[in-house]
Amino acid sequence: MAKHHHRVLAVAARSGRLGAVVLDSGRLVFWTTSRKASLSSAAAAAKLRDWLAEFQPDVLVTENPDTAGRKKGRQIAILRAFLEVGQDAKLVNLAVRRVRRFENAYAEAASFVARFPDLQQLRPEKPPIWGKEPYTLVCFDALVLIREAGLLGPATEPV
Repeated sequence: MAKHHHRVLAVAARSGRLGAVVLDSGRLVFWTTSRKASLSSAAAAAKLRDWLAEFQPDVLVTENPDTAGRKKGRQIAILRAFLEVGQDAKLVNLAVRRVRRFENAYAEAASFVARFPDLQQLRPEKPPIWGKEPYTLVCFDALVLIREAGLLGPATEPV
């Protein structure tokens, strides 16, 4: 019996940016970010439709807007737009609760780099207290959503 392969698209929202990652049968095949698409829920929905058309995933994973504890304002509206687009698409649409399993997002990103070495170039370093959050952190948020959906296996040990 042939093994069924799944293509998973996960999208995440942070303040001022969106991130998307694509896994094909558990292998990371694509990651990207968009600042422009984070300007409104309509722009975010349009970008998600573009990503769906381009990657043709079997599964879409987004963060549940009703359990997005640290998100507010435009980010919640964007998560709701993702949910609506996913409901209209012909695929498995999973809206998951993001669980914080590591001390911080940087330790969590390091655990993903250990699993997906190609992400080393995106690995964010914690900035000084006055510095801006790294732009690429949103790609790791998308991977967290895939893990929370049960499509990636358990988290590795915190680093």
